[in-house]
Amino acid sequence: MKMSILHKFRPPHLINRQSCAKVFSCYTRRTSATTTTNEGTKPTHSVKPFSEMPEALSGPRFISMFYFIYLYITKKSPALTSFYTTMKQKHGDIYKQNVSMGKGENFIVMVGHPDYAKTVFQAPEKEHRRFKLQLIDFFTKKNNFQKPLALLDGKEWEVQRKPTQEKMLRPAVVANYVPLIEKVTDDFIEKLGRKDKTEDLFTDLLNYATESVGMLCFNKRLGCMENDNNPVAVHVRRLFEMLGTSVMRPRKSHMTPDSKFYQEYEKKTFEFTKIAGDIIDSQKILLSKMKDEGQLEKYLEEEPNFLHSLLSDPRVTEESATSMVTTLFGAGIETSANTLTFVLTDLSLYPDKQKKLYEEIQRIVGDSTNLTKEHLARMSYLKACVKESLRRTFPLSSGTGRYLETDLEVGGYDIPKDTLVVVNSALMSNDERFFPRPTEYLPERWLRDTEGELAISRNFPFAYTPFGIGPRSCLGQRFAENEIFIAVIKIIQNFQISLPAGVTEIKSDYTLFRTPSEKVTLYFKKR
Repeated sequence: MKMSILHKFRPPHLINRQSCAKVFSCYTRRTSATTTTNEGTKPTHSVKPFSEMPEALSGPRFISMFYFIYLYITKKSPALTSFYTTMKQKHGDIYKQNVSMGKGENFIVMVGHPDYAKTVFQAPEKEHRRFKLQLIDFFTKKNNFQKPLALLDGKEWEVQRKPTQEKMLRPAVVANYVPLIEKVTDDFIEKLGRKDKTEDLFTDLLNYATESVGMLCFNKRLGCMENDNNPVAVHVRRLFEMLGTSVMRPRKSHMTPDSKFYQEYEKKTFEFTKIAGDIIDSQKILLSKMKDEGQLEKYLEEEPNFLHSLLSDPRVTEESATSMVTTLFGAGIETSANTLTFVLTDLSLYPDKQKKLYEEIQRIVGDSTNLTKEHLARMSYLKACVKESLRRTFPLSSGTGRYLETDLEVGGYDIPKDTLVVVNSALMSNDERFFPRPTEYLPERWLRDTEGELAISRNFPFAYTPFGIGPRSCLGQRFAENEIFIAVIKIIQNFQISLPAGVTEIKSDYTLFRTPSEKVTLYFKKR
């Protein structure tokens, strides 16, 4: 029985993991299924070849090309989400799409079911190849820059990833940075307390994130929160807009040295890397001076220093350390600001959830102005609120993409080696089969003691992967989560937040990540 037939006769919210597993089991076996009759054993199902997989926009090639031109010209990124939804309704949970704009065939496969995602995520890997942003790749090669981690594969990637991972993904290590983030957040709260509203929430949070991530990367205050047009945040925002545009453009004419688009991107990148490089150089001088004066050991006992931890690791070259810190600095600013924006607006749209979170903060933190790792560990509703915001407004237009290193059966089809398979987490996160009442903000679905309809969500862990999954998951995840947790705690602890009367939703678009499409006004009422 196909899934579409099941849905026709059974309400989606009643479909649990067991029933889905039974329905989809016929698609996930490499050998043919059999049935026994009076005439003997006969095959009832076999794996289909890749050529039989449904193809999106399988008509004339120019239709596909002009569709994506439309998306680029109108900058209607919601249309891309609508396109994915339409294709899923038409073709089901797995289909292919020809992304060649000229002769030949170059397919990507879109996957929209957690069980299929699990198959892809658990496929054997040695090279760990991922989709690469061509604009960054072109810039790096043209200017002979150190390749960032995102552009590396295989052994070269593994050598750089391992030492950085040890310093960024271990909870005990990340917890040491809580006091640094808290100092920045306290200053942000003081700034918010001087006014009763912000008319551009995202810009305020972008400045806060720049200052906060700067402390994590450099152990240095940058003074960004006092300047709404600080050059670091402005450059980061524009660079991510351009990266998103480069992905959407159907033809890569901008990937030439003399194009105005590329020249602007190169100029902005040089300016940003110079700013970051100057900060790094100043911190290197400071660390060296403290070492010469015999003060470094005492300093490191009192305050963790991510840059020093990289520079002092014999496995990491100075050039690699600089590249890694600069990359994390840029990426951490945009993603943290966007996530915080949607968490705070969701809590404003749903005041009952905000009240429940405030009660948890009062119960665990009280009026204390100093947060500890123990406080954060106990705040289950806070973490549920952040997860639910990331689910409702998924940060990417689709999800994680992986190049298969072997032939692989997914969803009843043989997919050849080297095919790019994209797990569309954005659609799965808002699919009522896996997340009942998907348009509502329901943090309770993530709590362990939740039962009934909402508990279904916990049965599909591969449907929700905002930070990626596996060895190439987001390096900055734990840092970003702590930064977001601390900011939300401090804001809700001190203010009751609300949106203007009549505002019932926050519209968003995609640059590279999901971001508000309009300025957001938010009110802060002191508690």
